[in-house]
Amino acid sequence: MDSIRRVVAGIDGTGKSVFVSDRQVHGIRPPILGGATLIDLFGEDGVPTVPNDGTDRTDRRYFPGRGGYRFTLFSYPPATRMTVPDDLPAAIAESAALAPGLEDAVSQPDGWHYTPTVDLEYVMEGEFTLYLDDGASKVLRAGDCIVHCGDKHSWVNESDQQATMLLVFIGADQDESRFGEWAIRHD
Repeated sequence: MDSIRRVVAGIDGTGKSVFVSDRQVHGIRPPILGGATLIDLFGEDGVPTVPNDGTDRTDRRYFPGRGGYRFTLFSYPPATRMTVPDDLPAAIAESAALAPGLEDAVSQPDGWHYTPTVDLEYVMEGEFTLYLDDGASKVLRAGDCIVHCGDKHSWVNESDQQATMLLVFIGADQDESRFGEWAIRHD
């Protein structure tokens, strides 16, 4: 999936419900993700207040801070078509330019990461294998969902077809003492 139609409704200055936008949102392919496509659909930093005008700020970081949220699609090619960057520092820099903040969590070619978020994820098509740092794994197929509660994990599409997930990230407080080198720092 390379793009999706996104319709946003909000409240205008007179208090009426209106369509704010109706457009195609195109995906990006940060090189650190080896061929995966991200489609950033919507998000806010901080706890939202409603009603609001539906303004979508595009200058936000990929992962939300405390109380914020992100709504996105994530599409992975099969592992056999994933690419490992030859120049990791350059891939991280390019990825940071495409999706600022992605490099805070995903900066290893093996895909292991942690984010200071609660993640609500729904597999729309294909299948993903989820690996946890204790060695456990589970295959999630279209129609399955998972809730991440600050766990260290890695995704692999071990099938022979594209796999896509719908993601909602909710910014949470981070207990840095529990993650040491894994703690995300937003300096």
